[in-house]
Amino acid sequence: MKTLLVISPHPEIAETIRSGLNPAHYRVVHRATHEEAEPLLETYSQLMLDAVTYPWRRGGAYILVPGTFLAMAFAFSVWAPVLGLVSLGIGACFFSAFYLQIVESTIAGRHNLPDWPSFSDFYDDMLKPGFQMLVVFLMSGVVYAAVAWAVFSVFAFENDDSTVKMLRGLAEIVFGFYVPMGVLGLVLHGHAGGALPHRVIPAIFRCMPGLLIGIASLTAISLLVTSLQKVADLIPYAGVLLGWLLTICLMVMQGRLTGTLGLRFARRITGA
Repeated sequence: MKTLLVISPHPEIAETIRSGLNPAHYRVVHRATHEEAEPLLETYSQLMLDAVTYPWRRGGAYILVPGTFLAMAFAFSVWAPVLGLVSLGIGACFFSAFYLQIVESTIAGRHNLPDWPSFSDFYDDMLKPGFQMLVVFLMSGVVYAAVAWAVFSVFAFENDDSTVKMLRGLAEIVFGFYVPMGVLGLVLHGHAGGALPHRVIPAIFRCMPGLLIGIASLTAISLLVTSLQKVADLIPYAGVLLGWLLTICLMVMQGRLTGTLGLRFARRITGA
């Protein structure tokens, strides 16, 4: 079944259009007005600049700094007997929900960091996003295993070192493409089924070659933040806090870049 993506700069117009459609056939995305410029995807530098500045817009520091301490608390509580696993699960769900909120708000045309997830409805606010992200990573693993099997069925590698290098390279390629597109699939389709291979893999090919710019930007952001984290590790005491802050910033930047890809390729991803 096809999904119609209804995009409108005015909520009331979107609602009018939506009222005349079968709910099973549409997904409404409210796009911001001209006063809030839409992110550009045409050049590598535009993507990078947008992502790097995104975490600090309009009070972003007041959101990220408390989140850094919260991430540290979740990480340290993992060492507690029994409760550590519970804390790990809650933390994973919490940050999964925040990541998806960033992607969704970007696709909706908003350009400021959203608030942290609410605990008012534990299933919808925590468990559901956590499950959805788990599906994305599980499907990425399935596709990776299939690709690795196909490669090793055709090629023979001389030694274990060559095999390890090949496996690492395949993992970087498969997860680098599948995870962001899987996230966009579940966000734009509105359910975890949007992250399944039969939807994600065709969407990847439909978004080529422009998708390569986005994936290159995601990779560059990761390398940049990883380098900064290594420098932060050299700073006594404060380096730990700075390292966690950089980790949160990396997640936010990746969410922003992924959402920007969704904004640019929404119709290709959904096949509308």
